[in-house]
Amino acid sequence: MDNTQQTYTTPPLQQKKTTQSNHDPFVIPPSLQQYADEPLYILIALWCRQQNNWVSRMAISEAFGITDRRASFQVSYISRHKKRVDCEVRVIRTDNSQRFYHELRVKDVVLARDTERTVPATPKARPVKRSSVGNATPELRNMFNTLIGAQRTCRN
Repeated sequence: MDNTQQTYTTPPLQQKKTTQSNHDPFVIPPSLQQYADEPLYILIALWCRQQNNWVSRMAISEAFGITDRRASFQVSYISRHKKRVDCEVRVIRTDNSQRFYHELRVKDVVLARDTERTVPATPKARPVKRSSVGNATPELRNMFNTLIGAQRTCRN
């Protein structure tokens, strides 16, 4: 039996530098390395989906190495960005306090490479625009046009 000490190395966590100069880099968890090209909110949504439970901004902050404030912003962004992230949000009130915070549970995430397969949204039906001038009824417009036409024929 070999008594040599075995050392196990964990792969270094990849840091991603954002393109915005006013944001600090963040850590990409090892389970999301294949999605490193995606934006931060998509990475967070994928991580939340992996957790398969309610996730708070503090857990996101810890997992991605970002500030609590930035994690809170990402939670609000994800909850409003319904085209690519299907999620639920709940409000939790802290004990003995008037403060509350939001938790997020992600059901599905549409990746950039999957957007070609998604069904495009149908455009909203707009009312037919009849005229851009005034608020006259069609009968009054016809009467006006016949009067103007009669005036033009009288001048010639």
